[in-house]
Order: sequence, then structure tokens, then C-alpha cells
Amino acid sequence: MIYNTPVILPGAVPRNLPDPKKLARVFLLLFIAGAAIRFVDVFRPADGRVREAWRECDYAALARNFAREGMNILRPRIDWRGSGPGYAEMELPIIPWTMAVFYKVFGIHEAIGRALIWVVSLLTLLVFFALARRLLPPAGAAAAGLFFVLSPLSVRVSNALQPEGLMLLLIVSGVYCFIRWLEGDGWRFYWLSAAAIAGAILVKAPAAHIGILLAALLVRKKGWPALLRLETWAFGVLALLPAAAWYTYAHRLYLEYGLSLGLSNETHWLGWDLVRSPRALLSHMTGVARGEGIFVWTPIGAAFLAILLFFRKGNEIKAVVAWWLISIGIFFLAALRTVGDDWAVYYHVVAVPPAALTIGAVAGWLATRWRSSDLLRFERKVLVAGFLLVYGFLAVLVARDFHPRALEPLYRCARSFSASIPEGDLILVSGGPAKDPTGRPVAYNASYFFYWLDRRGWNIPSDAASLEAVREYARRGASFFIAEKSFLALNPGLEGELRAAFPAPAECPGAVLFRIVP
Repeated sequence: MIYNTPVILPGAVPRNLPDPKKLARVFLLLFIAGAAIRFVDVFRPADGRVREAWRECDYAALARNFAREGMNILRPRIDWRGSGPGYAEMELPIIPWTMAVFYKVFGIHEAIGRALIWVVSLLTLLVFFALARRLLPPAGAAAAGLFFVLSPLSVRVSNALQPEGLMLLLIVSGVYCFIRWLEGDGWRFYWLSAAAIAGAILVKAPAAHIGILLAALLVRKKGWPALLRLETWAFGVLALLPAAAWYTYAHRLYLEYGLSLGLSNETHWLGWDLVRSPRALLSHMTGVARGEGIFVWTPIGAAFLAILLFFRKGNEIKAVVAWWLISIGIFFLAALRTVGDDWAVYYHVVAVPPAALTIGAVAGWLATRWRSSDLLRFERKVLVAGFLLVYGFLAVLVARDFHPRALEPLYRCARSFSASIPEGDLILVSGGPAKDPTGRPVAYNASYFFYWLDRRGWNIPSDAASLEAVREYARRGASFFIAEKSFLALNPGLEGELRAAFPAPAECPGAVLFRIVP
């Protein structure tokens, strides 16, 4: 029988942990290993060694602009602003704003932001270890901790200039404190949980899905009438009101300035048009399955979820994992247009904690039956081999993700173009498509050339590119056009028209620089 917490599930075995000092040493080693793995690449700048180029360069630009143009957190500014002030709709920019605070003291170094997020990842490790030890027996908690330490997505967001690392900390903290409150450990955990969930949603709006898990745990512990109690409604208000206020304000920035980091200028949600397009629907669903199956569960790990689901009814860890995954599944289904894209794999980091708890639950079950006649020698060998394959697969993915260099050729392009573009000149840069295959709007802005060149200007979408469109941007003030070769390949004939109409003072294997002054 899986280990249960004594208050959530009456009648469970008490927490008599064997050899607490030995267990503490195990988790200390896990923490050191997790910290060391996450420390790799902390000091890399936001150059060609970024992973999520558009996201990381946007956050780096936001921090730089706070430091240069004013520290008002209510006025986040991006670089692809055209000739305007650059105020953009986005999540609460607490990460770039905090980076800018340190920039004021130490100068502009992107490694400062990575170091801050690395510290956040260390706190996430500690909170998840506490959650695992509360829900699982010692062997299971250690197995869950190792899975979390080696999770490639958890490692990826641990030093990325993105909000997902902080969101993960706040989600895990909110769940842990909510369980502590349900167990009767004090009202301070109620307030801490509400604050953590509010912060998670402010940092990244999709974090709101965790409310489904919390509601399920509340009903499981206190019954359906608990949903009508004052403290339940107060929790909801405390968790949602700050986010509602911020995103309402941020949307006004979008309405006034027309700039957004993917909130109002992209359709994320499932719609009938997507349902009526079987090929597009299958593509997005396949993307979700690929992201979960490879980067979260691993191809073998999904089998452990099946084992957990066969545990007896009433098992607490089974309920926690099941409802956690249900809440994530509802979010993934609702936001299928986004989470099903290949580039959005980091959205799946929210599934890492329940996946780790699943591995830990099965490991705890195996440990309690290791010498039992109920478990055949063959079954033990199969399960141990499965654990080794899961951890080995995770370790390989983490190792392969170290030292990203995919954008270095384009970064070298930017460096070579810099001397040809006078400081202060506005530029036009090729972007992504403005519409998805079903015709819905997509955020097409690509930020990396702006950040690398330290210039301002516009992006032109790949599916609305033409010689006349480029000339229109020139009339609006753009002096140069940076066209990536992949962008030109999507528009046959455009490169020839551009070369005939404008001089190309610089070129590299990945892009062409055109001077487009009328």
C-alpha cells in the first residue's frame, strides 16, 4: 500500500521515517546534484547561445530597457516597437524588472538574470522535496526527487530568461502549502498558498489551471459543501484578483500601443475551426503527446502512470497525481493551439511535478514489496530496469541540452551587420507567420536581431511579405531590412525583387541586410 498522509486519509500509517539522518543525506546529495546540473550555462549571455531565442531576447531587452529608460514596472518596453515608446502587454515583468535593479549596480549582463532564476530553481528543488516527503514514503520521495532533479524541462527553465522557472516554484509552493492547510497545520499555510498561486498566475497566466487540483483536494478532504464556505471564496479572490487587475491593465497597453508578447495578438484556445480541421487538430495533439512523452514522462515513464492508476481506490497519492494531471489536461486541451506546437515544449514543465510524484509512488510501492512473495523476481527486475531506463533517458536529454549554440550563425550575422547600421536608425526585421493554418492570429515578432544589434524597429510577418510592404515600412521610418534566408525562401521571387530595388551592404549565410531608405 502506498504511503499516505495521516490527516488527508484517515487510518493511514504514521510517519515513522527510518533513519532520518540517512534520508537527510540522500536529499542533500540530490540537492547538490540538482544545483550543479542547473548551474551549467548560468553565465552564458543572451547571444547565439539562447534556447528560446524570441522569449529570452525579449526578457533581456525588457531588463535593458528598464535600466535605461526608467524603472516603472507598469511600463514594460520591448524593442520591436517601431517608432513608438514600446509599451507592451505581457505578464507581470517581475523578472526583467529585478534584473534591471541589479543592472543599475553591476551593469548590463544577462548572466545576472540567469543567476537569479537559478536561485529560484534551488528553492523549487527544496519545496518539491518537501512535497514529495509529505506524500510519499522515504524510498518513493527519493525516487521522485531524483526524477525532478533530472527532468530536462525543469533543468531548461532553471537558468532561462523566461517566467516558467518562477511560475514552477510558485505552483509547487502553492500546492504544498494548500495540502499543509488541509492537514490542519495552520492558517498561515492558507495565506501562503493563496499568495503563491496569485504570484504564479501573475507571472504566467496558464498557472490558473492549478485551481482545479486545489478544488479537488478541498472536496476530497472536506466534502462538496466546502466549496461554498467563506474561506474558499476568499482564497479564490486572493488568488485571482491581482492577476485580473494586472492583465486588465496590460490589455489596455495593447489597445493603446498595439504591442503584446503573445497575449492578445495570438489565438491560443481550442475552437470549432480547429476541430473541423482534422489534420491541424491531429498535428497539435501529436505535439502535446510528443512533448509529454519525450520531455516529461519519457517513453518508459508513462508505464509507471498506468501502474499507479491500478493502485487501490482511496489511495491519496493516486488522487493527488490524477487530479493534478486532469487539471493540466484541461489546460492543454483549452490551449491546444499553443501547447501543441513544437516550439512550446517548455509549457509542459507544469507536468513535471505530478510525473515525478508518479515515479516516486511506484518506487515506494516497489520498496514496500521488495522482499514480499507478492512480487515475483521477474517483476522486480522489470521494474528496476524501467527505473534505470527512465533516469538514463532523462540524463541523456539533459546532457544533450547543455551549451545551446543553434543561433550562433545568426548572431554572427548580427555582429557583421552592426557596423553598417548607424546607431539610432530604425530597422525592419523578418518575422514569423501572422496566421496559423486555420487563419487565426499568431504572434509573429522575432526579437533577437533587435536585441543583438541594440536597435528598434518593426517585424514584418512572413505571410504578408512583399516589396511594397517593405517600402511601406521604409516610408514609416525604417532604414534597413534584415531578411533571414529562411524568410526569403518562404516568399519565392521576393529576394530578387529586393536585390533589384535596394542595395545590400552586408550579407551572411543566414540573412541579407538591405538598405531601404526611399
